Amino acid sequence: MAHNIQRPKKKSLLLWGFFLVFWFLLPLSWKVSTKSSFEEFHAPVWEASTRLQDLTHFWGHVSDSKKTLIEKGRDHQRILSDAKLQISSIDQVKVELQRLKELKSQIQKLETTLKLETKTKFTPTMSRISLRNLSGWNQSFKISKGYRDSLQVGHGVISFCGIVGRLEQVYETSSQIQLITNKSFRMVAHLKGDNRPVTFQGNGVLPGGQGHGILYDIPADVIIPKGSDIQVVSSNLSGTYPKGLHIGTISELAPSVDGVFKVGKVLLSPQLSLLSEVTILKDSNAK
Repeated sequence: MAHNIQRPKKKSLLLWGFFLVFWFLLPLSWKVSTKSSFEEFHAPVWEASTRLQDLTHFWGHVSDSKKTLIEKGRDHQRILSDAKLQISSIDQVKVELQRLKELKSQIQKLETTLKLETKTKFTPTMSRISLRNLSGWNQSFKISKGYRDSLQVGHGVISFCGIVGRLEQVYETSSQIQLITNKSFRMVAHLKGDNRPVTFQGNGVLPGGQGHGILYDIPADVIIPKGSDIQVVSSNLSGTYPKGLHIGTISELAPSVDGVFKVGKVLLSPQLSLLSEVTILKDSNAK
């Protein structure tokens, strides 16, 4: 049975070979002029292509309904107005930027003159929880990191749900966290949106398993509307945590014993007792 195998024709290969030899033997000036002519030949094609796109775009707008054209015109005017507003505010932004630079320079000079301490910076360290203790008298976690990982007593502990507690005991390869629910846990806090300091104290775990605490020293003018709540966040006054970390929520207030301030129960995150991993905040400024 014969096989139908197509073989390249020797004549075609010879023609291609002669053409390549002829091209290499041509003068350089002729090659440049030929390339230029080739580009000039393509130029009208590309020009026609761009004009065709513009024409398509034009007829696409012509075929729009009256409502669509009005909406496009309105959007166009809004963009122009916004652009004009941005251009007009450039000078004002430059003046404000210069003012901020001057204020920053003055603050740095005052800090140097008064010898103020620098802001606390934190270095995070992740650790797994190895043991949980949520008894009525003591709420604590054990983690698998200690002195070997440069941990120290007093370091703050946080998680995705906010403040968890602080390191109470540190060993060579493990540490114990005093949870925020512990009744001996106290820290300076703020009501969100209010810079006046208040005092948070842990108060154990409710029968359903949710941790809670008590907030003291709340200013008498603070009012929580019925059916709403206020978030309690951390303060940087203690130096243990950054400002603004979630602690819990408070929905009711009552007069304190002295009648000067108010107190209230803070509900903590229900995820606190289910954590499997925490982050320890190490003080970067500590020696």
